[in-house]
Amino acid sequence: MKRIHPPISIVIPVHNAGKTIKKCLKSLSELDYPDYEVIFVDDGSTDDTADICAAHEWVRLIRQDKGGPGKARNAGIAAARGEVIAFTDGDCIVEREWLKELAQGFAEEDVAGVGGDQKSPDDETDTGRLIQDFLKSIGFMTDYIKTGSALRETNHNPSCNVAYRKSVLDEVRGFDETLWPGEDVELDLRIRRRGYRLIYNPAAVVGHYRPSTYGGFAAMMRRYGACQRELVKRYGLFRRLHYEPVALALVLAFAAGLLWWEPRAWPILLLPVPIFFLWFYLKTKRFAKSLYFLLLLLITLVNWNWGFLKGGASFPNQTHRFG
Repeated sequence: MKRIHPPISIVIPVHNAGKTIKKCLKSLSELDYPDYEVIFVDDGSTDDTADICAAHEWVRLIRQDKGGPGKARNAGIAAARGEVIAFTDGDCIVEREWLKELAQGFAEEDVAGVGGDQKSPDDETDTGRLIQDFLKSIGFMTDYIKTGSALRETNHNPSCNVAYRKSVLDEVRGFDETLWPGEDVELDLRIRRRGYRLIYNPAAVVGHYRPSTYGGFAAMMRRYGACQRELVKRYGLFRRLHYEPVALALVLAFAAGLLWWEPRAWPILLLPVPIFFLWFYLKTKRFAKSLYFLLLLLITLVNWNWGFLKGGASFPNQTHRFG
């Protein structure tokens, strides 16, 4: 008989998370779930992150030299006692029913992983909240932050809010330690290629802090673009957003050809601006916020494609690789 509440090990890789780790710990201590353990893997922090974790007797702390989130999560998987391994990050605050909602998704045997939704914490910065809302508005393209209120199948769940059967993680040998970011996307691809399914449950919610500056957001987008380049090199085009650089190149080629043929036609090239503004306005119903979304879209396109062209999303000293 299938257990409703299987024992769950929560694994959190952390590196210099001193600003948010206490809030993360408090939320984990208040979870409404009958059988869970908490494992923090400190990835070479130079602040007080490890000391804060060690001060709590109910926390299992693993220390390692800096090797990236993939290596840290694999260390947590190896130490975990639960049938299910849940992952979140040190800059996340989990809701009280988080584990119950994740466990609900494992109703079928072929379900390997279950993930949930992300929102802004109550004390998030204005910029961080704006970035969160923007990411939500373009979730249909990235599959990073999803929309909708129904439990459904998905291709990917971000590692800040996801749980897997430990048996499946052992079967696929965990995360690829040579990747960051993108190690969670790569893991989900390998899991699905073995015939397993992934489920998204919007009721499993974590609060996730975002960059507090536009520069921090731009750097995040460059990292995301770089990791997708590495994944395309290994596996080919397997996500909708992988086609974006090709589409952008075609648009730029069309624009150059149009201006060469008829320089006075440049107003046509501005047509996407009101289209995107209308899209954002229909989402937000706020004029100023829609303008900010246009700015964030520009930052995203420039920096994501910059990262994609440049590449370099890896931890070269690690050897735990698949493909």
